[in-house]
Amino acid sequence: MPQPTIETIRHSTAHLLAAAVMELYPKTRLGVGPVIEHGFYYDLDVRDANGDSVRLSPDGLPAIAEKMREIIARGDAFRREEMPIADAVRFFNARGQEFKSELLRDLQERGTTAVRAEEQQDLGERPDVVSVYHTGADFADLCRGPHVASAKELGVFSLTKLAGAYWRGKEENPQLQRIYGVAFLTQEELDAHLTMLVEAERRDHKKLGKELDLFVFSPLVGPGLPMLTPRGTTMRNALTDFVWDLERPYGYEQVWIPHITKRELYETSGHWDKFSDELFHVATREGHEFALKPMNCPHHTQIYASRQRSYRELPIRYKEVTTCYRDEQTGELSGLARVRSLTQDDAHVFCRMAQIADECLKIWDIVDRFYAKFGMPLIVRFSRHDPQQMDKYLGTPEVWQQAEAQLRQVIEQRGITSVIDGLGEA
Repeated sequence: MPQPTIETIRHSTAHLLAAAVMELYPKTRLGVGPVIEHGFYYDLDVRDANGDSVRLSPDGLPAIAEKMREIIARGDAFRREEMPIADAVRFFNARGQEFKSELLRDLQERGTTAVRAEEQQDLGERPDVVSVYHTGADFADLCRGPHVASAKELGVFSLTKLAGAYWRGKEENPQLQRIYGVAFLTQEELDAHLTMLVEAERRDHKKLGKELDLFVFSPLVGPGLPMLTPRGTTMRNALTDFVWDLERPYGYEQVWIPHITKRELYETSGHWDKFSDELFHVATREGHEFALKPMNCPHHTQIYASRQRSYRELPIRYKEVTTCYRDEQTGELSGLARVRSLTQDDAHVFCRMAQIADECLKIWDIVDRFYAKFGMPLIVRFSRHDPQQMDKYLGTPEVWQQAEAQLRQVIEQRGITSVIDGLGEA
């Protein structure tokens, strides 16, 4: 029998976590529990046998981990059952699992899989039939799998932290408790990762930012809106100058754009349909609708389109260091890692098809030299277009194939042999 993959082990450990919480707090309502880098999490509305809400604390995680190990010792089996969506809705309603029923009803109405990636791990790819995994005699969860055959195949894990998370990422929904964990194939890997987490906590930028007087937050300004102190501004300016020194020799020119725009710009670019919920909306006295810019591409394109260009002018390279704004959910904000205002060194290159490879090599050199200064190795991710969804892309399949061929040429020229390859999101 083949050994389960690390992804399967991590997904199964997420189920193990939920099963343990349900044994300790029987009326708990299950959110979603996807695999993430190094481990998993599970969103839970934790309730005791009387249905009363229970607020977990970090001190309570060892008891949950101990219950997980009890289930492992019992060797509870993971058993898959397929059922039509209507039957699954009734099944989860009868168990008081309203969140699972909501996912299923959405699937019924749309006839397609969920939009959110963490929900897709529950629902799978079929619009008419879903799978339910039973763990032991009492626990059942909506999931597409796969999972291990028995809880005895698990055990190299650790529960790491608690956080709050709105159901389906919307602040008008109930706030759930998110339990994070990590899982590995060997105890040595787990120990090394936990050591790394301890060292990372010592170097946490939120802690160092305060100690070194680099940035501050104010409740009057708002969460996720950092302000740089004189020391932090000095550091920011030094980074900005460093990047410009790298880019200038490659022919980049600086531009400047406003931080606000009419909604029509994003309707034209297609961003409005896809990202309007994540924008800060601004209404003028005259009744016009504007937005704080969440990205710079459409503005730079308008500079390029402001007059007729000759192919002899190409390539044209615009760059600027500028701030963008995104209406992130409060529960997802974290220091400078997840904010509502973020500063980018952003650039856009307008070139002929035959110039793509050469321009990518220039960008490669700039990025490589920048991160080499900080001792950070690069990982190459090659995202291809999805031929089955060309209606979501600009350009013909032939144009995409030509462009991707030149990107592969760049990878080969740089001698990169380890590449993460997959379909990109349209």
